[in-house]
Amino acid sequence: MLSCDRVTTWSNNNPGPGLNLVEASNDGLVQDSKTPAGLFTLPDAIRILGEPAHLSDSSTTTNAGILTYRCSFTANSKDEKSGKTGVVYLLFEHYNQVDSAKKKYTFIKTANKDHGITVLHDLGDEAYFHTDKTNFYFVMARKGRKVFNMKVNKITSSTSLDEFNKVAKQITDAL
Repeated sequence: MLSCDRVTTWSNNNPGPGLNLVEASNDGLVQDSKTPAGLFTLPDAIRILGEPAHLSDSSTTTNAGILTYRCSFTANSKDEKSGKTGVVYLLFEHYNQVDSAKKKYTFIKTANKDHGITVLHDLGDEAYFHTDKTNFYFVMARKGRKVFNMKVNKITSSTSLDEFNKVAKQITDAL
């Protein structure tokens, strides 16, 4: 038998477009928030990849009080110039406590600090960018109890760093 302190369901009862995530706790409190899937869409991925793409993976889980949403979008074809197929990934986590979100952010940032990171002052409460300038772009941001990572793996001739940065700002602003 499974036991939960929080029940997560999808609801179409909101007046706006899309679905709302509705969380109901044992104490009867209900909280509406924007769906994690609505934070990063196929049109966003296409802007970043610079070419037609499709959703290649998507999942939402709740474990130990952490709501986790993952998705990836893959370009529909291999880039002729680079010989690579671009993929963009998003990992979104919503923690119960701000300290838990800070701990996760700090752990990942510390793991990457010796590989050349750029601290970003215009995204959320804390954020950084990391790239090897050849294969990937990576951004991680924390805003309150919410943390997201977005990564392009396999930079191609059509991948747009400018659009990557715009989408990262758009996601952070929506948190």
